This record gives sequence, C-alpha cells and structure tokens, in this order.
Amino acid sequence: MKKVLVTGSSGGLGFLLAEHLLEKNYFVVLHYFQHKEAVFSLHERYPETSICVQADFTKEEDLFKIKKVLEEKEISLDALVNNAGIDHVSDLEEKDKESFLKVFLVNTYAPFLLMKLFGKEIEEKKGHIVNISSDNTIDKMDVRTMEYDASKSALNILTKDYSLAYPDAHVNALLFGWLDTNMNQIPLDIKPFLEFVPLEKAVLEIEEMLHTNETGKMKVVRK
Repeated sequence: MKKVLVTGSSGGLGFLLAEHLLEKNYFVVLHYFQHKEAVFSLHERYPETSICVQADFTKEEDLFKIKKVLEEKEISLDALVNNAGIDHVSDLEEKDKESFLKVFLVNTYAPFLLMKLFGKEIEEKKGHIVNISSDNTIDKMDVRTMEYDASKSALNILTKDYSLAYPDAHVNALLFGWLDTNMNQIPLDIKPFLEFVPLEKAVLEIEEMLHTNETGKMKVVRK
C-alpha cells in the first residue's frame, strides 16, 4: 500500500485528491491547518488507511512536527503532494514585505522543507513528489496576484532542483489553469466567462503523475 502525504487536504483540490486516493486503496496522510472537519470525516471513513496531521505552514516547527509524527508512527512515505497554497490578491500599492513573506512561506518554503525532509526516503522507494503549481507562471501574470505568481515560479525552480538532487524520487510539477476553489476569490458574476480546469480532471492528472517514470517535468494543464 503506497503512503502519500497530501498537504492542504481540508478542502478544494486537496480534499478531492485525498478522497480519491483513499478510494484507490492508498494510505493517505491528511494535512490540515485550521479546518479539520473535512479531514476528520475522511479519517472516520478510512480509519485504517489514513491519519490526520495539523500544521501551520508559516511556522517551521510545524513542518518538523509532521516528520516527527510520521517517524513515531513508523510511516515511511512513498509520495508527497505539495498542494497547500495561499494567495494574496491586492493592488500593487497594498503589497508589502508581510504579504510576500507569508505567501512564500506557505507556497515555496514549506514545499522546499518537506521535500528536504522526505526526499531521501521517497527516493529510496523510487516514489514520487508532485508540486502543484500554476500556469500563471507561464503566460498569465497579474499584478494583483504578484506574490502567488512569484511563489509558484520559485516552486517550479525547486521542482527542477530537487529532480536533480533526488533523481529517483520522480519530482514533477503540474501547472494548472483556473481551478474553481475557494482560494481563487473570483466574483460570481465573472466565473461564467472563465475556463476552469475541472477538479476531477486535476485529480486524475495528479494520480497519473504519481506513477510516471519521468522527473523534472513541468506539465501545463488547462481546460
């Protein structure tokens, strides 16, 4: 049974992915920050093949806590999906050091540290690391989402770097177009005019990447 850590399992794409993997008989480590109801409901449905771990990704000690919990439970990962992410939508004049650092801590530093903490054990199993990035890093930049776009661009570079550091860990990134989740903060009157990547398609793309023989790949996924 493959063991997978899915960060940001409490909602949106992360929840659907975790649910899908549990249905496919994976063992899933369900990470959440504040909203525990969804992950606890999954754990109640799959008590033998899941555990819940809480962590605030702006706090380095919480990331080390995940590693400690898994070691204590003798859980060695086959795969890591760096899905958790935050955005900061604002006009340029409102952006500052605080907004940049918070977004980078969650979207870039947390994946960096988790890959560093678990990369070797995943490589030993010839497993997989999947980083959830954005097509904003390719050709859809927006000043209002500057922190998010920059943080995901950095995640792309980390993907390449870690694919070299751990070549047998199959480190890849999926650069998704618009996903209709609570994070995107898109007004309801605008949504009908946007082309969203169906969440079901996104889940299948991630599952496929959990079985690829490639590494260092940056795959753009749009509708």
